[in-house]
Amino acid sequence: IDTAGIRRRGRITRGVEKYSVLRAEQALTRADIGLLVLEAPEGVAAQDLHIAGYVANAYKGLIMVANKWDLLDDTEESREEFARRALRRLRFAPWAPLAFVSAKTGLNIDGLLDLALEVGDSRFLRVPTGELNTMVQKAVAEHRPPSKGRRGLRILYVTQAEANPPTFVFFVSDASLLHFSYRRYLENALRRAFGFEGTAIRLTFRSRGGVQ
Repeated sequence: IDTAGIRRRGRITRGVEKYSVLRAEQALTRADIGLLVLEAPEGVAAQDLHIAGYVANAYKGLIMVANKWDLLDDTEESREEFARRALRRLRFAPWAPLAFVSAKTGLNIDGLLDLALEVGDSRFLRVPTGELNTMVQKAVAEHRPPSKGRRGLRILYVTQAEANPPTFVFFVSDASLLHFSYRRYLENALRRAFGFEGTAIRLTFRSRGGVQ
């Protein structure tokens, strides 16, 4: 799917461009996985960040594709350096794999489909409830949730509500006590234990006070 050059909404003019952007966003909504094609010689541009953020916020799969790699020295060091720079820019999606390709020479093009299939498998992965709760209990024991005064967050139970995208519901004592850093810690723990490479995962926290 050609994203038609999605830009920030405030910079989108009326007419053909606005319509093409709307069609592109609708296409991303229908898709399970987005392949974001980067200009390798230029690195990750501001527009790339905007598109990647849109894909991640929609809880889709995401693969970063560094195209025109034939214009650069294809060494292990150059790939590692590009990956480091890309990760610094894409801190919100460190789980997205990075592929180095050249549409002109055909470098690694065939491998993109295999990578997309692997990400697709991650999106449909289901974790047994027993394994899930054992993992979460271990993660909590290793790093307790922060407290507010005498009030501390207690995780009572966890279940996977659905797949595609993987969605986990945490039943807790008081969801208002959850800090974003601890949410990130739990997501990282889930990824270390079960993978989910290439896909956003949704974490929901429920308490008597409602849903956070």
